[in-house]
Amino acid sequence: MAELLEKDSIISDINEKINTVKILLYKEAPHILEKIDFDDDEIFCNPLLFAYFRHKVINTFKPEDEKVLLEEFMQGYYVEKPALKLDLLYNEEGIAYVPSVGYFKKGEDTPFAPTVKVKDSSIKILRCSTPFLKVILDIPAEDQLWDDKLYNDRIDQLNNAMDLIRKNVPDQYKLIDQCCEYIYMFNTDPTNSNSFASGNALGLAFFNVYQEEYNEIFFIDDIAHQTGHVIMNNLMFSKPTFYKIDQTQSVEEILGRPDHRNVNILIHALYTYYTTFYCLDECVAANSFEGKQYKEALARIGFYQRKCNIDLQILDVVIKHYGGLENMLTKKGLDVVNSIKNKFEEINKKWGDIINAYDFSNQSYNFSFKLFEELNP
Repeated sequence: MAELLEKDSIISDINEKINTVKILLYKEAPHILEKIDFDDDEIFCNPLLFAYFRHKVINTFKPEDEKVLLEEFMQGYYVEKPALKLDLLYNEEGIAYVPSVGYFKKGEDTPFAPTVKVKDSSIKILRCSTPFLKVILDIPAEDQLWDDKLYNDRIDQLNNAMDLIRKNVPDQYKLIDQCCEYIYMFNTDPTNSNSFASGNALGLAFFNVYQEEYNEIFFIDDIAHQTGHVIMNNLMFSKPTFYKIDQTQSVEEILGRPDHRNVNILIHALYTYYTTFYCLDECVAANSFEGKQYKEALARIGFYQRKCNIDLQILDVVIKHYGGLENMLTKKGLDVVNSIKNKFEEINKKWGDIINAYDFSNQSYNFSFKLFEELNP
């Protein structure tokens, strides 16, 4: 989907997001704008700052706490660095994250850990929950604790996966780098939460690394998938630039059978199949994998090929309901959906003979290579 870069479409959407956050910050605390670099776009792309304003909308914080939380968070961006004042920014574990500075334990004046980035990337890794994720990260408190073991076990796999995407799928990597500001890794039972990305923390991808067997292939898959949601949320920051219809229309009402999604969620799902196909296929084509990793990459392509096929059939019903795709989407939306369809056909042509022979009958929502090998030795 390199045309999104060439047409500067995504740049326009990111700029609109930045300007919106600037306006919100001006209305909330204009004095803060005097203390920061107004031209530093990284500040206004911070998904935690975006989440703060979303929390205000749903009244998560006590009114008397709101501006204190904002002040404490924004200290990390002040041009003239003050002595940090922290009180409400601590999470339930007693750790506060201040951007550009690091992580603080309650009662200590110096950070015990810095902000870490994915290797050779501008994407930062969030090491703990914050008050700004209170209703976004909906997992048990014990699964939100600072976890050095999880980080140490997974950081090399994450870095390697991102490096493979950077080298083999450079246009998609550029989109990821432009749209995704933070990655948060956690480990919880998938009945609590799967990996996800939320439009309420725009620019933050959440990875549930609960399976022991996960490796670089999982991370390529999950990076492509969850940052796909992040990219789409940026593209759709102003919904009228993407949709001609009410994107919250229930798919179930159109189909006449159970489906929990609305049209927007369906389009999101289809785009994440595209990104996953693209990243895994390009890495396979570059001979990045061998042995079990090669087999797992193809298995994951086959797994999503079946899901994509079902959702494209559902989309066809939705399109007929509206009398044509051109009645549903703007030019930008049409470009995205047509790219998805073309990639699906490309994958079928390239890998169909192999992946159509696979048995996925024992898989759940989240792909398991261990289960796959039981039926596909």
